[in-house]
Amino acid sequence: MIAALTLASVLVAQGNLQLDDIQHRAVRFFWEQSNPETGISKDRADNHKPVDDHTIGSCASVGFALPAYIIGVERHWLPRKDALERTKVTLRHLNTLWPNEHGWLYHFVDWKTGARQWNCEASSIDTSICLAGVIQAKEYWKDSEVTTEADKFAKRIDWKWMLTDGGNKPDETTLSMGWKPEDGFIDARWSSFCELNMIYIQAYGIDPTIRTDGWGKIARGVFTDRGHTYLVGGPLFMHEMSNSFYDFSEMRDPQGFNYWVDTKESALQHRAYAIDNPNHHKGYDKDFWGLSACDTPKGYMALGAWPDFHDNGTITPTSALAAMPYTPAESKSMLAHLLKDYGQYYGKYGFPNGMCPDENWYDSDVIGIDLGMMLLGVEDYRTGLPWKLSMRSPWIKRGYQRIGFHKAPGSNGGPLQVKE
Repeated sequence: MIAALTLASVLVAQGNLQLDDIQHRAVRFFWEQSNPETGISKDRADNHKPVDDHTIGSCASVGFALPAYIIGVERHWLPRKDALERTKVTLRHLNTLWPNEHGWLYHFVDWKTGARQWNCEASSIDTSICLAGVIQAKEYWKDSEVTTEADKFAKRIDWKWMLTDGGNKPDETTLSMGWKPEDGFIDARWSSFCELNMIYIQAYGIDPTIRTDGWGKIARGVFTDRGHTYLVGGPLFMHEMSNSFYDFSEMRDPQGFNYWVDTKESALQHRAYAIDNPNHHKGYDKDFWGLSACDTPKGYMALGAWPDFHDNGTITPTSALAAMPYTPAESKSMLAHLLKDYGQYYGKYGFPNGMCPDENWYDSDVIGIDLGMMLLGVEDYRTGLPWKLSMRSPWIKRGYQRIGFHKAPGSNGGPLQVKE
């Protein structure tokens, strides 16, 4: 379906051709690594082998697959008819095959059967990521079946159940991170800044009866490092996940925060940290940066720069590229550097999930959510299409309104917060 891609053509390409190629490869992942019978997208895949033995699907990965099909159509990499049919298959099986609890999807399932795997939780944030893609599909396709299935999926989610732990905490204002049949509700809650913005926008917009005072109670620590002020949260994905779907430019919330500024400043701080390179890791410089959650030589880890510091010399290439709407020159420069000096690790789906020159280690896998954030981030930079689709949704508009976001022209230039 998607034409074969060659490294040679990329290495001689310039400008938008390089962006085309990294996006093309990401779309290829979602097309090839989503089961055509169920629509379930793999959590990860080998970046070089023609066939691998990964069988685990992720609902978060599906949330990025649905916009990937749209980008594939818009850029003429996928036939419209085929992408629409794959979207319908995916939505049907989200509603019928994927196990759920009160509408909340189990995080990991078998990509062929939909059976729950690893005793995973019914995950609130991963269902939210999936829902973000479902909403974009509804707004783009304007197809009656897509609309029906998308509405069914969104409206069966029981927000109050996850908010109140099934009614046991009627005064609770923040959502639980999930539920397991073996243990009940997870004690941890979405109560400190991270990738959580999206779940509250959706909750407040889709269920107009749900209380909204939790937004103001979310802990948002402000930190300054190397001349950049941003919200506490070390891994870059925390600052990019919601922003890949939702547009926060030129607006502030009731607490005076501009989340576009946060993402820009966090990315620039990561780059400044790599330039300073206090731990003398090999490769770190102005064009080799970005600490996030990724595979490392010691296994999967959440890496980050100050103040949530954890750095073992492994960068996540997709995290720096996902920052392109905020740091276009810096992200493009890194892309050119990676293609020139690390081109041998550029696989059929793009750059590996983790790269650690200290140990001469380069991941053999890619991970769907990281490719997805990069894919949407680059498209947000180029056309703004993912943002436009999300912001068309009456649900999302209402979510922003109920939170109290307001236009603040010029606020992308900072500061991070204006106390009002």
